[in-house]
Amino acid sequence: MAQASGNSVLKSVILAALTAGLVGLSVSGAVQASPENYPFLSLTRAMQESAQKNRPMFLYFGRHGCSTCLKMHAEVFTDPGLRKTLSENFVLAYVDTESAKRIRLPSGERTTEMQFAARSRILGTPTFVYFSAGQQPLFTRVGFQTIGQMQAYSDFVLGGHYRDTTLQQFLGAR
Repeated sequence: MAQASGNSVLKSVILAALTAGLVGLSVSGAVQASPENYPFLSLTRAMQESAQKNRPMFLYFGRHGCSTCLKMHAEVFTDPGLRKTLSENFVLAYVDTESAKRIRLPSGERTTEMQFAARSRILGTPTFVYFSAGQQPLFTRVGFQTIGQMQAYSDFVLGGHYRDTTLQQFLGAR
């Protein structure tokens, strides 16, 4: 009987320790899905700010545990030039494709980030969507992108080249 009681106490202690550890991770922010040192906003807030400031929007679909996302964070998003270009010229939005966090769409509809990603047919992460200042989606890129590619995509949008040429033509002429 003492053995059973001891096991019960041990299980309670282990469960409490695990719960505290998980809570600690979520509270401390030790698990971060979006790149550090970038002013990423929720999609709801980013759409509002993009419209108010008439600035293009960069939408990043990612998720916790995405190895390609982490590779992009370590090898691409750490570039100071890219950080400056994106942070100073775009409104940045991050959507976690597995999150139950609620967002509000421009129509007023409330949905979760996960539902929004599914309806947007986001099949893999990372996925990047570039929008014009008028909030029109211009193009989407999926998977690992180099610093040079990310800079070229930004130049295409910021220079307004999408008005008279395709992205492929723009990239081929560089």
